[in-house]
Amino acid sequence: MKNFTVDNLNQENFSQIIPNAVILILYIFIGFLGNTAVLFVYTKDMKNVFSSGRLFIPFLALSDLVTLLFNGFVEFQTELQTFKATTDGLVFCKFKMFIGLVLVIISGCLYLAIAVHRYLLICRPHLTFPSRSQKLFILILSGLFVFGISVPKFIFSGLAKVIITSKKTSNQTVGAYLCGNDERFENTLGSNIYNVLLIVNSCIWNFILAILYIYVGKQIYKRGNHIKSNTCVKDDRIYTSTGTRSIEIVENQGPKPMLVKQITMRSIKTFIINNRLSWMFIIMTLLNVICYTPKLVLDVQHSMDRYFFLNKDDSTFFILSIADNLYLLNNAINPFLYGFFDREFKNRITKRLCFKCK
Repeated sequence: MKNFTVDNLNQENFSQIIPNAVILILYIFIGFLGNTAVLFVYTKDMKNVFSSGRLFIPFLALSDLVTLLFNGFVEFQTELQTFKATTDGLVFCKFKMFIGLVLVIISGCLYLAIAVHRYLLICRPHLTFPSRSQKLFILILSGLFVFGISVPKFIFSGLAKVIITSKKTSNQTVGAYLCGNDERFENTLGSNIYNVLLIVNSCIWNFILAILYIYVGKQIYKRGNHIKSNTCVKDDRIYTSTGTRSIEIVENQGPKPMLVKQITMRSIKTFIINNRLSWMFIIMTLLNVICYTPKLVLDVQHSMDRYFFLNKDDSTFFILSIADNLYLLNNAINPFLYGFFDREFKNRITKRLCFKCK
């Protein structure tokens, strides 16, 4: 009887991973087109990004694009060749686990920066923004945080040996190596402390995001009620109350009232746009939490038990694989949220597409 090898094992596993591999290709393809379009439009047509409340969108699009290309192809390569015959790929395994986590944490830092930026714009508009030296200090501190959280991943990652029984050939087993947690650190005190640290950090991160956006949402609600209660229209006249003063703006009564009216309408329009952007970022952050939480939970489970995914039946394995790669959906779907909520971006990309069609 022919010996059962690791190559035979990967061939058996191939039919099981085809649906998930197709989904990964869709994530990469759609996300690549979407995020590339975002970067192109913001680079060419929306150069006022630093003064329009959209400061972090191009940076987030770049982060999503890099994460999709790197983590997406790593996940795809893992799906195609899950098991290794030797330990030759140890260094590559460590680096892909380390860099993958770095990209995820950078994305999380951007979401926190967006939340803080929204909070300052909506809730503290008169607060002085940090100076250049303060921004540099924050950037260095963030870099140290990302590096400090990610380095243990490089240390604990490695190849773990597993014994797999063939599903098609009876009484055939083979030893193979799986990229994940180094078997020397599996379920050890240091590895478990690191897992707890990741979970606690994620909970604190999500709590801070929730608090910031609760304040943003409350402020938007208050401003909406303020505009409704202090602005009314009577006989083609707009009356706007501002504290103890009232400004009467009359249509067709000379250039000066028209100028004041234009400023007022522009302010209202800016207020509406800022609200749309705020709700966009809130929804994006919520989706980010929903998509990344399964990845964190499953990674912790896998680091404690190398057979966690292998001992499941086909349907359960498929569901867990989808959940494990769900974080890539978040990177792919963000450009569609930009197009839905940001009318200026939607108009710019529509003009570009129409021009290309002509």
